Amino acid sequence: MFSTTQFHLNGVKGSIDPLKLQFEGDQEPDFQSRLPEEVDVLVIGAGPAGQLLGTQLSRFPDITTRIIESKAGRLKQGNADGLQCRTIEIFEAFGFGETVLKEAYWVNETTFWSPTEDRTGLQRSGRIRDTEADLSEMPHVILNQARLHDLWLESMKWSPTRLEPSYGRQMTEMKIPPGQDERVEVVVKKTDQTGRESIERVRAKYVVGCDGARSGVRTALGLELRGDSQSTFALFRRGSSSIANSML
Repeated sequence: MFSTTQFHLNGVKGSIDPLKLQFEGDQEPDFQSRLPEEVDVLVIGAGPAGQLLGTQLSRFPDITTRIIESKAGRLKQGNADGLQCRTIEIFEAFGFGETVLKEAYWVNETTFWSPTEDRTGLQRSGRIRDTEADLSEMPHVILNQARLHDLWLESMKWSPTRLEPSYGRQMTEMKIPPGQDERVEVVVKKTDQTGRESIERVRAKYVVGCDGARSGVRTALGLELRGDSQSTFALFRRGSSSIANSML
């Protein structure tokens, strides 16, 4: 049992949320000044897919993960705000589902409108439940995408690795090695806050393209887009390549 004496002596470790873990390293990592020369997983893109993957990998200190994002910083204005009930279930697994439910607008019903008989106005012609019965215990909600991104970033920040995206970085080239056990070399263009550009080179066991419909990873692999352009990401490891669909 965790007694008040223990709390007084040791304080509280990490967050009050048991799914958020305290950083256990020697010092706070620096994700912005430079990238390491070698990583286990390099994620290209810090959108919803990249943040979900990064949050999952941030729980494992033995896996060196980096996320690069071409934008200069975190998302400040969202592009899409609707969240399906299955998505809320995913958030529950990462510990911030309750926060989303408290802050979001719940879409409980959908109402249909049609012109009046004299065509001078509108009248309600139907009303249905938004989410079908027994689909999920979670509702369909609306929450600003920028806020959602911040929840992912907070979840990564409270992880054992303190993971954060490395901003102002764009992949310009991906070199596939001839050997099965060799690492993939990625050339990254870094742009600092003054606009000065420099080149970084990272060697990774895995490169995951979460960089949207115009994926540079997909192009480097010589693959064609299949499926929905808004929900496709490419995963590559030497010896195998695939296109998978991921929709939040």
